[in-house]
Amino acid sequence: MAHPAESAFVGAIIGLITALVAFPTRVGRLLAPAGGVVVDGIRWVSETLPDWAFILTVFLGTMIVAVVVAYEFARVGYAAVRRAGPRTKRIVRFVTPNTPIGKAAFAFCVTILFLIGSVWALPYVIGDIGANSPITDSGDLSNTSDPQDSAEEVTDHYGQLLADDTIISGQDASSYDRPRPDTDGDRLKDSWEERGRTPDGAKLPNADPDRMDLYVQINYGSYTHPLTQREKQMLTEVWAEMPVRNPDGSTGITLHIDDTRSDGYGGAIGEEIVAGGPEIRDYYTARNLGPRRCQYHQVLVGESTGSLGWGSAPGFSSIVDDQPPESDGEIPARVHVITHELLHNVAGKVGGRKHTTEGWLSTADDTFLSDATAQDLNDGLAGSGYFQQNLC
Repeated sequence: MAHPAESAFVGAIIGLITALVAFPTRVGRLLAPAGGVVVDGIRWVSETLPDWAFILTVFLGTMIVAVVVAYEFARVGYAAVRRAGPRTKRIVRFVTPNTPIGKAAFAFCVTILFLIGSVWALPYVIGDIGANSPITDSGDLSNTSDPQDSAEEVTDHYGQLLADDTIISGQDASSYDRPRPDTDGDRLKDSWEERGRTPDGAKLPNADPDRMDLYVQINYGSYTHPLTQREKQMLTEVWAEMPVRNPDGSTGITLHIDDTRSDGYGGAIGEEIVAGGPEIRDYYTARNLGPRRCQYHQVLVGESTGSLGWGSAPGFSSIVDDQPPESDGEIPARVHVITHELLHNVAGKVGGRKHTTEGWLSTADDTFLSDATAQDLNDGLAGSGYFQQNLC
């Protein structure tokens, strides 16, 4: 006889599966925060353990879950069949083997298929297992026998998808009212950085009035992959290494990333994000940013239409496609696109142009800051009069 707790457990699983089939979008929004945490945890484990240890851990964990779920379903199902009528019993006997050994073999085969399917599908759920994963290597070269040809094709495609990714606002940096005094030019008033918060209550953790700080809130659409620890670390390193001068004698920009729900704003946004062009500004709202508006940049991770990403130039909003084609360098594709779009935000037009001829802000696969962009940033991060006057 199944216990009430076992029946409730099985009923909850069946109810969840039914709800996902009937209302995938609504249920996806509800599960997005928890799903993001689980996926991020799995990806963190995948980067921490060797590939063989990660696969073994996933296999054992999945096997334990499968056995527990199968056991509970068997107990509840057995109790239900015993109470069922003769017709239901005949159907059950027809579907499952009659002998105890046959039933055990049937359950074993179902469990094995579940385990194999889970491990096989894992890379498609969480992305590459690692930077040097054989899955990644084989996938990158699957359409060509020459690695150099593959790299050139990726770079050309990459450039084409970044060629038209900027949104020029009606009022640009010239109409932006910069908070003063702002010694380091990062658009954050010195007194705010000293206190670690703005007068409206936006937290500025670890701010430094003598070194440029860039606060970035990342929001994930439903069914997207959170940034991995490696991606976030590389983002901070890329910006810290930029040749931009600071009053304290250092170079670089300190990037502060919030992609959690600690303050109720970063992380899963609770809906699918499909946007391109000016649509990305629709997410830059009080609901999604609160007092952070015009102090924090918002990077949306979702489906970017018509480009790898979009960025306001200048401005505070951008989007990066959740699954961009891999670049041919060591920098992960999403790190490259996020850096590119954030530079649109903080540099605006460089020399009157949306893109530079080289560097991060070009349509090439370059991974350095061009002299022209560095010169503009040395004069201070560009602000947006459009955002300040219309969205904040």
